[in-house]
Amino acid sequence: MAIPFFSKLRSQKHYLNLIKADLKQVSEFVEAQANCFDSEVVDYMETVCQTKGKMLRPALVLLIAGATGGIKQEHIRLGAILEMIHMASLVHDDVIDMADKRRDVPTANSLWGNSLAVLLGDILFSHAMVVSTEFNSIDFCKRLASIVRDVCQGEVAQSSRLYDLSMTKEEYFEIIRKKTASLFSAATGGSAWLSNVSPEIENALYQLGDLLGVAYQIYDDCLDMVGDEDDAGKTLHTDASKGKLTLPIFYLLECGDRNVEASLREAIENQETVDYSKLKDNPVYADSVNKAIQVALNKNEAAREILWLLPQTEYREALAELTFYLDELLEDCRISQ
Repeated sequence: MAIPFFSKLRSQKHYLNLIKADLKQVSEFVEAQANCFDSEVVDYMETVCQTKGKMLRPALVLLIAGATGGIKQEHIRLGAILEMIHMASLVHDDVIDMADKRRDVPTANSLWGNSLAVLLGDILFSHAMVVSTEFNSIDFCKRLASIVRDVCQGEVAQSSRLYDLSMTKEEYFEIIRKKTASLFSAATGGSAWLSNVSPEIENALYQLGDLLGVAYQIYDDCLDMVGDEDDAGKTLHTDASKGKLTLPIFYLLECGDRNVEASLREAIENQETVDYSKLKDNPVYADSVNKAIQVALNKNEAAREILWLLPQTEYREALAELTFYLDELLEDCRISQ
């Protein structure tokens, strides 16, 4: 069922303008954390803590807060914690992917080497858990700690299944739920918990974040195949070189073109880098990418439907706009046939 009064404000980012001052507080909170470390660590952490990106997870925290009673200081803290966890995971991702830039900024591993980058990611993970104790709720701290565990387990599962043709799409979805969607779910459901909503609404908003997170990861996987590094502002095409099996690749492996399927399977079995650009003129390539995009669009639409449960406010409108913006990003990856 469509939501007729939600406005599709294409790329105007009203949802960010609505919480601009609050996002600034989150950003300042994160940057201030660099001063919590020993003198040998401060300079490194200042650099790491200043490389924030789209602040999508804190934005979700704040928008849900606004839609469920109002933004409190606890929401600012939660947004900062989730951003630190996300940043720590990116530091580790860049080591694994051997990426040399992210958002047009040199990565920690390119600046200081892999060993130090891994340790900095570890420090940031652990510090986020220290900050979470300020909620004075053992249950909530456990939930946040479980999310960190899920993120790390998702990364381990992905790394252990590289070039693994026995991996299924169901296992792929479980991996991305842990490594990506868990933080989205923590942002939406955790924010609702801080707002003291009913258990039914809280559970629905956890589901909202899960759906958004899965859709966003599929977008990122498609972007890695078809995107441009200059536009994306980060190193791309690492999935092919590292043997990651993502949703568009799964669809390509079952595309029906026996020659494509056989050559792709042989390359993966031999742990060779697959040059997907050679398939760009083959209709099965576009079809595989577009199928993955449609799955993400469906997840995003399901997330948007959950917004019906919230009272009609400008924050709910902004949340809907955020989902429409994700639609735009996905459509930008679509390959015309």
